[in-house]
This record gives sequence, C-alpha cells and structure tokens, in this order.
Amino acid sequence: MDFRELEAFVWIVKLGSFKHAAEHLHITQPSISERIARLEDFLGEKVLLREHRPVLPTLKGRELFRQAEMMLQERQNAIDNFRAQTDYQGVFRLGVVETIAQSWLPDLLTLLSDRFPAMTIEMEVDGSPGLEKKITTNELDLAFLMGPINHDHIVNRLLCRYPMRFIAHPDFKGMYREDVNDYLEHCVLLSFSRESIPYKDLRFMLAERGIENPRIHCSSSIWTIARLAMAHSGIGVMPPIIVRNELADGRLVKLNLPLHLPNLIFTASWPASYDSWLAEKIARIAHDVAHQAPWGDELAAT
Repeated sequence: MDFRELEAFVWIVKLGSFKHAAEHLHITQPSISERIARLEDFLGEKVLLREHRPVLPTLKGRELFRQAEMMLQERQNAIDNFRAQTDYQGVFRLGVVETIAQSWLPDLLTLLSDRFPAMTIEMEVDGSPGLEKKITTNELDLAFLMGPINHDHIVNRLLCRYPMRFIAHPDFKGMYREDVNDYLEHCVLLSFSRESIPYKDLRFMLAERGIENPRIHCSSSIWTIARLAMAHSGIGVMPPIIVRNELADGRLVKLNLPLHLPNLIFTASWPASYDSWLAEKIARIAHDVAHQAPWGDELAAT
C-alpha cells in the first residue's frame, strides 16, 4: 500500500464517485479503480460501498478515511516544511466575483506575481452561485465570493465586508422629499442578478416596507449597474467601492435615504484537503490586500 491508493480512497469518499475523484487527481477512471482494488486486496476487505450513490465508505472504510486523511496531511506538512515560499510551479485556478475584480484584485495579482514568479493563475470572473458550484466540485482551487459556503469539505475565511448604498446620478438627489416609500415605488432600482444575496436582501427590505412590486432591473455585471446609474436609468444599489472615482468627481452621488441594507460579506473559500496549503496562503495575502490603503477605508465596520 502506498500514498496513491490512500489518496484515491480519500477523494472518492470526499467527492462521492470514482469519476469525480479521477478528474480531481487527473487520472483515468480505470486507474483509480485499480488503486482501490490494490488497497482492498492489501487490507483483505472492502472499504467502499460501490452500489450506493454517492459512493460511501464501509464501517471499516470510515475508520480508514479518518486515518488516511491524517497520514496525507502529515505527509503534506513534511513537504511544506521544505518548500520555499516561491517554489510553486504550475496553474492555480482562482474564481472571483466582479465586485472584487473591479476593486483590489489587480493589487493582489501584482503581489502574487512577485511572491510566486513560477505560478500561472487561471482566473474566472463569475457570480457567487456559479463560483460556489465550481468550488464544491473542485473545478477551482480558491474562490473570492459572497459567502460563506455551507459545505462539509469547504473552508471559509472572512475577506472583507462592504457597505451597500443607494447610488445615482446627481439629478436623483433632488427628487427625494420625505416619503421614502413613494420615492422607491416610482423609481427604477438597479441591482445584482435575481439569484444573488444582494437582490434578495433588497426585495426583503422593500417587502418589509410594504412595497410588493418594485421596479428592479437586474444585471450580473456590477459595472453595468454603475453605467446605467450614470446614464440616469435608475438608482444603483451597490457598494461604493466600485464607483469610488465616479463619486469623487461628482458623476454619481450617494442618496441619503433612511434605509439600511445589509453589508456584502466576502469570503475566501476553498476545498479542505491535505494539499490546500497554497489556497490558504493566498487567502491570507488577499485578506491583507483588501484591508490595506486605499481599500481599507471602504470597509464596513466588523
């Protein structure tokens, strides 16, 4: 028995299928079946319930899983002790929501380029639901998204919180008088996509005020929302960090409506495994970048 058999077994249990484990380990399905056959032959008994969907460990397999994870983690710890900070060579798959891509992501990439000169980043910008799906199926190594992700094998670390505000063309500022409900009922609101957390928070807040049929134009692109707000098309509901320059030069303004929207909470999320040291290291660097000037002054209070 060697580590390859234990590695195959652990990933089958984590992902629930031979196929997904083979894809994660970049080997063929027959190869992973071969490893399990060798493992069971060595142990003299079955460790997986193959007929079950998803595949589950047997009673003995559950104990083996616990021990195998510890062994693989110890092996990785030993490797990490001898690995220099800049030794990583290869592709790192990073998923990012647009709010972060439009704010401090360039600063992070510059820093990572210096610290890991041999690393290539394969980046995907998507909404949080799409990134969550890909991180739970191990199609990404790390994701910065609106989290946390509630999944047994996903680690979540808080990155930052950004406040949400009503932001619009300066002309909209003079339209508001006293009745905020009447104001919101007669204007167009510009928000994130329907499946997003900010959209649901906005609908809930409006429903609490008795506004059941608001006019909300949705977009999966935060910058599209900003452009529409500048074009006088409605009131954007967004974090000010995205339009900090436009607010500074007066093309957009914050509307001081007597309403409170929940902060956007962003997490760094990655699959928990013995080889996730790099994701954890990058998550720590990203947290520091998000909190440094000039971005730190945009954060919501913790």
